[in-house]
Amino acid sequence: MRRGLPGAAAVVALVAGLAAGGFTTADPAGVEVAAIRAAPAGACKAQEGRAFIPAGEVSLGEDGPGRPGKAVKVEGFWLDRHEVTNRQFAAFVDATGYVTQGERDGASAVFVQPEHLSGMDDAGQWWKLVRKASWRRPHGGGADDLAHADEPVVHVAYADAAAYARWAGGRLPTEAEWERAARGDQSGPRAPQAWAYDDDGKPTANTWQGEFPLAQSNEDHFTGLAPVGCFSPNAFGLVDMIGNVWEWTASPAGTSGVERLIKGGSFLCAFNYCANFRPAAWQAQEEGIGTSHVGFRVAYEKPSLS
Repeated sequence: MRRGLPGAAAVVALVAGLAAGGFTTADPAGVEVAAIRAAPAGACKAQEGRAFIPAGEVSLGEDGPGRPGKAVKVEGFWLDRHEVTNRQFAAFVDATGYVTQGERDGASAVFVQPEHLSGMDDAGQWWKLVRKASWRRPHGGGADDLAHADEPVVHVAYADAAAYARWAGGRLPTEAEWERAARGDQSGPRAPQAWAYDDDGKPTANTWQGEFPLAQSNEDHFTGLAPVGCFSPNAFGLVDMIGNVWEWTASPAGTSGVERLIKGGSFLCAFNYCANFRPAAWQAQEEGIGTSHVGFRVAYEKPSLS
């Protein structure tokens, strides 16, 4: 398994270059929707509400034997059991009239599976700036491209996620809080691949099986986003902390003031590219950019609004 972030770094550089023309611009009619959902093996049902994450110490960055991480204390807090869905985000928009960054820009970054590949250094071969792509229509298409109500909301910039969190009575989790929650009841070193695959090599999270970005074997029953709750929860009752979509955190990335850490990997993480399907993984994401593989969940100080 590759433990570094060369693939993720390439995507970040491409996304950061949006204003400078780093993306190929595509019209919705000319974009082939690559992430067609396959039927899940069973019903996808996620428990609603918030789970309590007890105070404790997290080994921040622990990544298997020989990579122990840094001990960080975390106070107790509550966290959404699943990623914020399109259904939930729609309720926020209906109540507030909020318009996302992508909607204001008129375009957003979409993963489009290429037919051919010329090396792995140019992520522009599979990332396109698609006109009219937004959380409502993840691929920029027409009426047949409406977002699935129970899938994680995507194409949300940092400010969009933070605005929803405030409306919901919470905030975005810090890096340490997020990682504490993702690790569940972990008590010792854990092999990096064990967070997304069981001992028999079967997927336990929505990631990419096969050679990214050309071939996917679909062993996890999804070739794109999965509805929340299709995979088993961790010890804290949280689903999809690993895979499905990257998740925004409140923690800054570096000192530039324009990037935040995202955690957890996404459905695009493969063994041959990025391999970020583990709690230790992180990526620096420009605050003003939304993509088709980044979402979020909310942290709270109380178990409910009541």
